[in-house]
Amino acid sequence: MSTQELYFQPNSSLTALGFSQHQPSEQLKPWVQQYWTIQVPEQADTTQPYPQYPDGGSNLTFEFLPNQLPSAYIHYSQQLNQSSFLPGQHLLSVRFLATGTFQLLGISPAELTKAALDIRLCNLVGLDWLLDQLTNSPTLPARLTAIECWLLHLAEQRVSNTTLVQKSLTLLKQPATDLQHLYSQLPKSRRQFERLFKLETGLSPAQLQLLFKVKLARFLISNNPIIELVSVAQQAGFYDQAHMHQHFVRITGQTPGQYKKRKMSQLSNSA
Repeated sequence: MSTQELYFQPNSSLTALGFSQHQPSEQLKPWVQQYWTIQVPEQADTTQPYPQYPDGGSNLTFEFLPNQLPSAYIHYSQQLNQSSFLPGQHLLSVRFLATGTFQLLGISPAELTKAALDIRLCNLVGLDWLLDQLTNSPTLPARLTAIECWLLHLAEQRVSNTTLVQKSLTLLKQPATDLQHLYSQLPKSRRQFERLFKLETGLSPAQLQLLFKVKLARFLISNNPIIELVSVAQQAGFYDQAHMHQHFVRITGQTPGQYKKRKMSQLSNSA
């Protein structure tokens, strides 16, 4: 399992809804975490909600409807959300990393005040071509290829080099990173950097670092449900177990113990 899989955690219920995940090309990995798709059978039970855990990223989601161009929306939220799906619904989504929306689409997460933004209003280069390709491509591989071609074209147009914010993400994902040390190494003032960071990610460095720590804690528990929570807190970079408990509850809506118990139950049921 990769920590990149922890936005949606695959299980038998999601699989029954036609859920699948796909990795981006190497060229797009600095900005794209993954692609995921859902194609819900008409007779499927869609009463169960599915948690979407915040991790600093955003989704560009295409919804396919019969005999018309797909709709396309950017979703950005750093709160725990519960997603539900409808019988017959068909979605294909690009899951961006923290800077992806800004660097590839030119859209600042800090400006996304609505739950969903219709990107057809953003005058993105090549979007009309992409929507036509998605409409006329009946297979998932063909649609993924079209999306990749479009994103690669945007990358060539928009991204000239790796930004200071993007470089800092690598450090923020390391549990032992001290923010004060990071600030002292910057070629900009702390205020300038934080303003730029907020523009590209929609969050402060401290906020995103906490999301990364909770995400790592969830990965450690999911990967080894019998692990001691004290060890999880230490490995994920929290001061202590109480510090982890506080932020885990705030971000996931459950305690680390409850999350661990659920993962142990899933492990037992799959045995």
